[in-house]
Amino acid sequence: MLLGSDDRAAPMNGRETGRRGFLTFAAATLTALAVPVLVPAAPALAAPLAGGVRRLALHNINTNEQFSGVYWADGAYRPDALKRLDVLLRDHRAKQVGRYDPRLFDVLARLHQTLDSDEPFRVICGYRSRRTNAMARRRSRGVAKESYHTRGMAIDVMLPDVELKAIAAAARGMEAGGVGYYPRSGFVHIDTGPVRTW
Repeated sequence: MLLGSDDRAAPMNGRETGRRGFLTFAAATLTALAVPVLVPAAPALAAPLAGGVRRLALHNINTNEQFSGVYWADGAYRPDALKRLDVLLRDHRAKQVGRYDPRLFDVLARLHQTLDSDEPFRVICGYRSRRTNAMARRRSRGVAKESYHTRGMAIDVMLPDVELKAIAAAARGMEAGGVGYYPRSGFVHIDTGPVRTW
C-alpha cells in the first residue's frame, strides 16, 4: 500500500489532509532512519555462491588470528560474522576496531572463488587508525593521507598458492573498486572506492 492511500479515516478538507499527510510522512521518514536496514550487496559485487551463502577465509599475519565461515546468508549480512571480521581486521598497533564496508568482503569472496584458491587470504593490512596511517605515511610516500584503510574500505592481501600478478589481474577484471599491485612488498591492495588501478 502506498503511504497515505488509505482513505478510510482521512478527512477530506485540505487542511487536515495536508497536516495529517505531513505528519504521516514525517513519522515514516523518522522510522526509516531509526531502523537499521540490511541491504544485500549490489549484484555486480555479490559473490556468485550456490545455496544463498557467502563464505570468506582470512588469516591476519600480524595477529595470527583467522576467520573462516559464512558472513552472508538468507539475503543479508550476518551481524555476528561482520563483528568478528571487524575485530580480525583491527588496527593491532593502536588496538582500534573499525567498522568495515561489507561490500569489500563480497569482493574478496568473489575474488577467492575466481582464483580457485585452497588457502585463506593472508591479510597484510586491514583497518588503520588515523594515527597509524600518519605513522605509515612518514615511513612511505605511497600511503595516502585519506587512505581507504582508515574508512574500513581497504585491505592488503596475498594468497600463498596464487601469484600476486594473477590476484591483481583478477581484481582489476572485477572493476569493483581500487586495485594496487605491490610486487616488491608482496601484496595486492583492494578497496571499495572508485574504480582505479596502479
